[in-house]
Amino acid sequence: MSTIEKASAPAVPISKALVSNGFLFISGQIGSAGGQLVTSSFEDETRQVFTNIETILNEYGLTFNHIVSVTVYLTDMRYFDQLNAVYQTYFTDRYPTRTCIAVAGLPKQARVELTTIASLELKAS
Repeated sequence: MSTIEKASAPAVPISKALVSNGFLFISGQIGSAGGQLVTSSFEDETRQVFTNIETILNEYGLTFNHIVSVTVYLTDMRYFDQLNAVYQTYFTDRYPTRTCIAVAGLPKQARVELTTIASLELKAS
């Protein structure tokens, strides 16, 4: 299993997160740590995505319980069950709305990318 590290600053001209109208919009996160994609397994790559999201949430004093919407991009829908197995370990009390989209490719040859929207006003449980 690979080492899970904090999210790094984006290497492209985007904001990693923006606040607007009581919501935190987090840009798409891939399983990159220290500039390198985690490739040991799909599950490890997905866990790194969640670690990157958690790092950003923590910067704003939020947790996964504040997330209200997730968009998932998969390069192969055969990863769907593996994604769900990891996903449900991060969302336990309440599941946010979710959309899952198959795509032809992602940055750095990633297999999964997630964008999230969190409510600044939602009370975490």
